[in-house]
Amino acid sequence: METALLSYFYLLLSVVICKGFNVHGPSDPLNVQLGGSVMLPCFVDTPLPMEELEVEWKRNDSETLVHLWQDGESQPESQNPRYQERAHFFTEEIVNGNFSLFLTNVTREDVGVYKCVVYTNVDSTETLIEIKNIGRLVVSGAHVISAYAGEDITLNCSVDSHIPPENIEEVSWKKMDEDILVLLYQEGEVLVDSSHERYKDRVEFAEEINKGNFSLRLKDVRTEDKGRYMCLAFSGELSDNTTVEVQPLGFSSMHIGIFLLCILGFVIGSLILGYQSYAYFKNNDDSRRALAIECAHVLCPNITMFIVFILWGVTEGSFTEAATCAALNFARIFFLLWIAFHLKTFQGCLRRFTKRLAILLQYTVITTVVYSPVLVDVWFKVNTLWKVVTLNLLLLGLLLIVIFIGRRLRFWQTQCASYILTDFNNMLRISLIAIYGLHPGNLMVAGFSLLALFFFMCLKCQFLIWISVLMILEVLSASGSIYIHYDFVDNMKERDALTCTTVFLHILTVMTLFTSLKSRTESGSRNTRTQQQSNSTNTRTQRPLSYLVVYIFGTALVVFVNVVALLVELILKARNGQRTVDLRVILLPAECVFAMCCLALQISAFWKENRERFRKDIDRLCGCKQTEELTFTQSQM
Repeated sequence: METALLSYFYLLLSVVICKGFNVHGPSDPLNVQLGGSVMLPCFVDTPLPMEELEVEWKRNDSETLVHLWQDGESQPESQNPRYQERAHFFTEEIVNGNFSLFLTNVTREDVGVYKCVVYTNVDSTETLIEIKNIGRLVVSGAHVISAYAGEDITLNCSVDSHIPPENIEEVSWKKMDEDILVLLYQEGEVLVDSSHERYKDRVEFAEEINKGNFSLRLKDVRTEDKGRYMCLAFSGELSDNTTVEVQPLGFSSMHIGIFLLCILGFVIGSLILGYQSYAYFKNNDDSRRALAIECAHVLCPNITMFIVFILWGVTEGSFTEAATCAALNFARIFFLLWIAFHLKTFQGCLRRFTKRLAILLQYTVITTVVYSPVLVDVWFKVNTLWKVVTLNLLLLGLLLIVIFIGRRLRFWQTQCASYILTDFNNMLRISLIAIYGLHPGNLMVAGFSLLALFFFMCLKCQFLIWISVLMILEVLSASGSIYIHYDFVDNMKERDALTCTTVFLHILTVMTLFTSLKSRTESGSRNTRTQQQSNSTNTRTQRPLSYLVVYIFGTALVVFVNVVALLVELILKARNGQRTVDLRVILLPAECVFAMCCLALQISAFWKENRERFRKDIDRLCGCKQTEELTFTQSQM
């Protein structure tokens, strides 16, 4: 009887204690930082007996079980896999009535309403906790910047947040090693007066604060400005920072390597080997050693500069600029071999290869490297109709190349085909630039190249008139191409580079024209062998001096221009911290001068070989005029 009364008393006491207990939670929704941690409060005023106590955390929207306290301990195995090892009780606080949940590594999926339900053996109650915003505040832009005194620099700082930039409470720039406030942005306003006197009137924020760009512009850099700077952003309980280091400017190991390669390539390849090559030529030495020195003299400086520009493109320059400069140095090898062929240095297969394909290969290399980006840009810019036109033009050009290679043309036919291919590509380039500028009406400029092709292959008239008309058409085609580049390419840097390129390619085209004209005159002559023998005999007496001067110009002076231009660009970049000039605008004109010298030699040789034929054509023209005048006089009498 006494035992039953005691049990009844404890049960009554439990009912009195537990009856009407309340579970409390936060009154306002919680804002949580993305990737951070948050405590979801849930507690009672009076501690509850541990017997039969059960605490259950669930998502209110999906009834997903977040965590469970049961039988006096946590039950992690019952959690939804999404919350395993992320949701934890404060175990030691359970006895004090604190059932709060600690959630770590918060993700966007954690946004929502959570329910904390407390069960006893006589009653249960609950409270709701909402995670409303998963905030993020990521400040990026850490980098190292080098600067000389007197120049202006920009210290990057980008604030990435779901909060609108105008609602970001504070962004400050500080010099860390001296703890100096450089500039302050607070509550939507730039506080210029807050800057340390050392930075007065020298600092400002970027113009795109509304896009989260809080980069700092520092003008007129001084020696004492070197050091580490911190960009620190605050928004409520969220904060983040990034650092920028301003250090003295210097050369990297790659820059030093480029310097050494340039100097060694020019000194060894152009000067030392050039002197030895000239000595062998002066002594009329045709030995294998002389040929090896000649080959090294052609290959060494140009291959070195080819590698140097590739390395420079990796470290400093743009891909298109570096590729063009490297291609010029590589393609110059064909030019120099073509000149050396006239100096009778190379013989056999190399001589035949150089004579037939050197200029065409140079044209192909430069065109491919320079105009490939333009072709890609055109392809993505124009509509379907012009894509079809461009594709058909490319297929037609490919067909011509296949025919050229597949038929195994004889020598004079090969030279004619070279001119046909180069002139057709000129027409194609002009068409692409016209399409690129979205002014298809200017495609008529390509008609000059088309007319030159038609005149070259179909018409027959006096030799002098024939050549004169072809030259006029080539000049008109080059002028039209230059006009299109200047009128329709908006980017001034690319416009100047493409203009220089088209001048160079038209010079190569004229060179293939005179080579083909020479082959046609030789093929139609009955005493070709006699002419060739006389030309071969005259080569050493008439040609060597002029050809040798142009050859040295290409192997030494043009390479020197490349070396100086690149080294000066590196030095100015180190001094000013930015690019100063497009190297293509320097290298391409130098290459054009060299090509013009080669063309002048070619025209001079062509005139000497066909002098008598030109005189006959002139006499015929004068004879026709005299006959007309005589006929007119007789008719008057």
